[in-house]
Amino acid sequence: MNRIYTICYVSKSDTSLDETSIEKIFEKSWKYNNSCDISGVLLYSFGNFFQVLEGNEESLLELYEKIKNDERHDEIFEVYHGTTAHPIFLKYKSKFNVLKTLEDLKAIYSYLEMNKSHLGSDKLKRLLQPFLMMYEADDKQMD
Repeated sequence: MNRIYTICYVSKSDTSLDETSIEKIFEKSWKYNNSCDISGVLLYSFGNFFQVLEGNEESLLELYEKIKNDERHDEIFEVYHGTTAHPIFLKYKSKFNVLKTLEDLKAIYSYLEMNKSHLGSDKLKRLLQPFLMMYEADDKQMD
């Protein structure tokens, strides 16, 4: 069985980042990860990044070194870093996804619910729950 490498982390963004900077991070991540056959998700909410990366071990380790040295965030907390026989996002809509809206996050949450037989699905749903609550609170403030 072909094993995929997975890295999942949460980090705190630099306070100087504005919406334009965050959009540039999203765009660059989406383009790079899709061109390198990396699946996963990236989201930003209330000063925090959450990212899951799945793909070739060598590529991910090289990318993760760049991520860890990126001054636009710090306080990186690794949730998972290793091989897995059952990647979660390999078959999601497209290869790599950037979550920008409450609907995007709800779609991922629903996808994880439909694939709850996957070993990591429940853990990811628990990790995404605070982001979901923040997005929903922010969405209600907009009304």
